[in-house]
Parts: sequence; C-alpha cells; structure tokens
Amino acid sequence: MYTCISEKNQISDEKWRSILKDNQFSTPFQSPEFFDFFNSIPLQAAKIFAVEKDNSLKALCVVTIQKEKGLKGYFSRRAIIYGGPVVESDPEALTELLKLILSKLKKEVIYIETRNFNDYSSFQSSFLGQHWNFVPYLNFQVDLQNKTLEELLGQMKYNRKREIRISYEEGAKVEEATSVGEVAALYKILKDLYDTRVKLPLPALDYFEKLYRSSIGKVFVVKHNQNIIGGSFCFYYPNKGIYTLYYCGLRDYHKKIFPTHLSIIAAMEFGIKNNLKILDLMGAGQPGEEYGVRNYKAEFGGVMVEHGRFIKISSPHLYKLGKFGLGILKKVKK
Repeated sequence: MYTCISEKNQISDEKWRSILKDNQFSTPFQSPEFFDFFNSIPLQAAKIFAVEKDNSLKALCVVTIQKEKGLKGYFSRRAIIYGGPVVESDPEALTELLKLILSKLKKEVIYIETRNFNDYSSFQSSFLGQHWNFVPYLNFQVDLQNKTLEELLGQMKYNRKREIRISYEEGAKVEEATSVGEVAALYKILKDLYDTRVKLPLPALDYFEKLYRSSIGKVFVVKHNQNIIGGSFCFYYPNKGIYTLYYCGLRDYHKKIFPTHLSIIAAMEFGIKNNLKILDLMGAGQPGEEYGVRNYKAEFGGVMVEHGRFIKISSPHLYKLGKFGLGILKKVKK
C-alpha cells in the first residue's frame, strides 16, 4: 500500500536524502537545497511530491511552477521537473507519483514537463500508461570518472584544445567567484548576451546571487588582467555531477583568448577535483532541428545522449491557445 505525500513537512530530511543517495536518477534539482532555493525566488515556486511504502520513499519529485511576467503569464503557466523524478526499482511507485502530480497541478498549470538528465527508458511504460508523451531531446554529457583534465582535453577536437591552451598562455585564468560583486559582473555579460543574441527570458540578478549562496550552486569566473571576461553558473550534487546552467564570455575580447571555452573548463576541473561522475552541458535541442550551440557543445569531447522529455498537457485547449497567443505576442514585440 502506497502513501502519497505532497507537503514538505510530511517528508523527513533523512528519508529525502536516503532516496537520493546512490540513486541513478538523483540530481541537484531533486534535492532539499534546490527546493529551498527555488522557493526563495520571487514569483517562483517549487512543490514536492513523493510516494512511500513500508516506511521508505519509493519515488520523489521536485516540481517547479513557472510563468512569464505580464500578459504572457496566463499562457505560460507550466510545471518543469528538472532532471526527472527520482525512482527506486518500482514502476508502480512512479505511476502513483505521476497520478499524484497531475491531481495536484492539473488546475494550476497548462502542462507538466520532465527534462530528463538520465535514461528513463526502463520506466517509459509508466509515463505512457498515464498518457504522457515522449519528446526526443538531445544532450551532451562528459564522463569525468577517473579522468584527468589532460585526458579530457585529449578527447576534444584540435582547434578547441588549441584555443584553450593559448587562452591560458595569454594570461586568462579561471576561479570560483568570491563575492556577489563578481557574480553581478558575470551576470552583466550574460544579460547582454541574452538581450542581444539569445533573445530569451533570463532570471533577474537575485536568482544568480542566491545560486551563488546555495550549498549546491557554483559560480566560476574567467579573468584576464583582473577583469571578469566570462564564466559559468552551475548546480552540482556530491558524488553525482555538475550541470552548466548558464555560461558566457565577452565576444571579440581578445583574438587569442576564448572566455566561453574556459567557463566550461572551470566546471570540468571542479568536477574532477571533487570526484563527480559527469559534466552535464544541459541540452542540445531536438534531433533533426537546428540548434545553435549543439556543435559548440559537441567539441568538448562528451557523448551525445537522447534522454528526451516527457510532457503531460493538462489543458489541451489552453496549451494550443497559449502557443498561438505567445506567437502573436512575439510578432507584436517585433
């Protein structure tokens, strides 16, 4: 008999950490620290759902509730499950978890989506049985286990290795951010990138300052002549992996310095030093579709995987209307 849980005060910290320990699906995004972090962000929320049996958690999921500001908020109400749920070897427990999530959120969001960072193929029947759709989606992951940085550099293409080498030779260096001032300086570079080139929403500076203060957050900065010229914002989980949430570098700063490359190398070095298993580059788009940074990520020597996403549309009418409405708003904005 399963017991369904939908409040944090119903889960002990000990049980929560127990299911995460050594679980193949554990990521920082399913941890108590990420739950607290996300709930500290204005206008954002995270919810916890779990299924228990025989006084032990069998499945657990941190679900983030998100929407855009203003008019777009009505059309963009969504639940995103970063990394995917944490499951023991019990497909029935996952089925109960999916039922629980939908029952609690179907009136609150238009759709629910898992962004898988692990292979859920052995549990796909549970998702499909509850009428979730699988969407192919690519990602790059670099295996860090028992590797040195020199070995990982050896896996990269010649030009990427050369650009990293000459960046160091020209005096660029990488280190962890040591103050909120450095976080703000890096954010300014990232914000400019998103405003001028990426043209996608970016969280406010407060989000990144709180990431910096979180025990599972890491901010790396690339410096040259004491100036911050790039860096990366990451989450990590001990004994598991490090995930490059955002990374950036000043464009055309120096013809022999490549700050964006070094921002990823910084995360890679941290992973090696802390015995993490993988560096996750967090997304490479859908197969067969153009995705701007796919080739860039491929040159770091990782393996391309297709863990995909599962999506449950709780309000098909609003989902279609939302896609149409957001498309109209984009045209108006242009």
